[in-house]
Amino acid sequence: MKPKIFENKTVLVSGGTGYIGSAICREFYEQGATVWFTYHKNSQKADEMMAEMPDSNALYLDLRDTASINKAIEKLYKEGITIDILVNNAAMSQVMPLPMLDEEDVDMILDINIKSVIFLTKAVMKGMIRQKEGAIINIGSIAGHRVLEVPVTYATTKAALMGFTTSLANELKRFNIRVNMVVPGMMEEGVARNVPEDLKKDFTDHCLMQRTGKASEVAQTVSFLASAQSSYINAQSIFVDGGI
Repeated sequence: MKPKIFENKTVLVSGGTGYIGSAICREFYEQGATVWFTYHKNSQKADEMMAEMPDSNALYLDLRDTASINKAIEKLYKEGITIDILVNNAAMSQVMPLPMLDEEDVDMILDINIKSVIFLTKAVMKGMIRQKEGAIINIGSIAGHRVLEVPVTYATTKAALMGFTTSLANELKRFNIRVNMVVPGMMEEGVARNVPEDLKKDFTDHCLMQRTGKASEVAQTVSFLASAQSSYINAQSIFVDGGI
């Protein structure tokens, strides 16, 4: 029997109970990886996923708490768990326009979408540096690259991930750790469920594929970027948006 792509590999997916996050977890699980995923509020979904994927592991984590991130990852490493692949997927958005935002609103989205990515990556990459190998995939959004009707704070954080991706790839190149970003377009579920129908139609009218995307299509791209098949791809933003 041909070995699976990620046999004997461990992946950590932040925000694993979400629409895209859960699809990423399933893709890696089906390809033989040991799957760890973080969750915060949706414990029921976490339990359902572990039942669906035996031997997968849910990690309760408040991504706004840097100390808890460090403690959780240090605990995994002390238990002898090796993290070969990190997928920074967790993110949030806000519907309020900029004039209505208070400081705590801005702090919340910066903490989840940027600060937690930095500190979760920092904690995980220590083990990858010891291994002299690893793959990090950040999940962006076309909101950070296109003119769309989306909250300013969300678009700002997703645009920032591109700079984080390219700079980190350069910093980690000597350790054989690749860093790339996947940029989804409008998905058929998840955040897109709250998008007005006229905006969905506008997207599909301007999309070469004439449809919204599927989480599985994003997950397959993430899987490819984490595999040896993409060994010469680094510091890139791969768009999965149907052609916008």
